[in-house]
Amino acid sequence: MVVRRYTRATHTGFAAAWIAATAVTVAPAQHIAIDHRSWQASHLALAGAFAVALWIDATQTREAVRRGYEELNPVLGAHPSVGRVNTYTAMAALYVLGAAAVAPPRLRRWLLCGALAVEAWAIHSNARAGLAVKFP
Repeated sequence: MVVRRYTRATHTGFAAAWIAATAVTVAPAQHIAIDHRSWQASHLALAGAFAVALWIDATQTREAVRRGYEELNPVLGAHPSVGRVNTYTAMAALYVLGAAAVAPPRLRRWLLCGALAVEAWAIHSNARAGLAVKFP
């Protein structure tokens, strides 16, 4: 059994993350008109593509950790654990999709396109480093 030790800074970081997530996704949502909450088919396609790209990036990152590569994302650190990669991936999905949910439709499209572009660049960079994802 592995026992994790959390420092006061870790708890403060978790608390700050939850407060930020709540502020971004809940508070503005109370004042949004009904038509702003409806998603068009293009929004759903972009959100789905982002989610798949994020999953591929996380899979490549876990493989890089297994191989001993150094992670370039400063949030994850040079040698993150698999749990840290998984947590980061879940939080990234929550933040991007939560922000898209409360954004006006025109801004939603730009936000999702930007997030998808960042993930596509990360996947491309990882693939050039030899971290391809193979489907059975």
